[in-house]
Amino acid sequence: MIVLQDFPADRFDEFQIISISEYAQDLMANRKMDEQAALKKAKESLEQAFPAGKSNERNKLLSILNKTKGREVEVGFLWYTLHDDGSAFIMDFLVYSEHRGKGYASKALQVLKTMFEEQGLSRIGLRVAPDNHGAIRTYYKAGFNVTGWNMSCEL
Repeated sequence: MIVLQDFPADRFDEFQIISISEYAQDLMANRKMDEQAALKKAKESLEQAFPAGKSNERNKLLSILNKTKGREVEVGFLWYTLHDDGSAFIMDFLVYSEHRGKGYASKALQVLKTMFEEQGLSRIGLRVAPDNHGAIRTYYKAGFNVTGWNMSCEL
C-alpha cells in the first residue's frame, strides 16, 4: 500500500541535494543556462519555497512510502505547492531509481488525487520534460492532459 506522509525535517538536506541537482539539470537542458547559474537559481528557488527547511502552509514535501506487512520503505518523494485558486502544482516528484517500474508513481498520484479531492481542491498541474516518456505515460494514465506548451526563444 502506498502512503504519503510528511517528509522528515531532519532529512531535508537529502531532498535539497537531489532537488537542486535535478532542477539545475533541467535548467541547463531546457533553458540553456550554464551550470553555475542553474545551480544558483535552483538553490534560490528551494530556499524561497522552504525558508525554514521543511514543509509550510504553501509548499508541502511528502515521502512516498510502500507499506507492506509491518514493513515500511521510502520509495520516493513529492513536493507540491498550493495556490489560492483551489489548485495544486506538483513541483518535484521522484521515485528512486531502484523502485521504478513497480507502479509506485501511479499509486502515489492516486493517493494524492484522493487527498486533494477530500481537501476540496479542484485541479492539479505539473510540468514534465518532453523527453521523459515514462513520466508522461504515468501522468496520462492518472488522468492528466496536456494543457499547453512551454516555449522559449534564446536571444
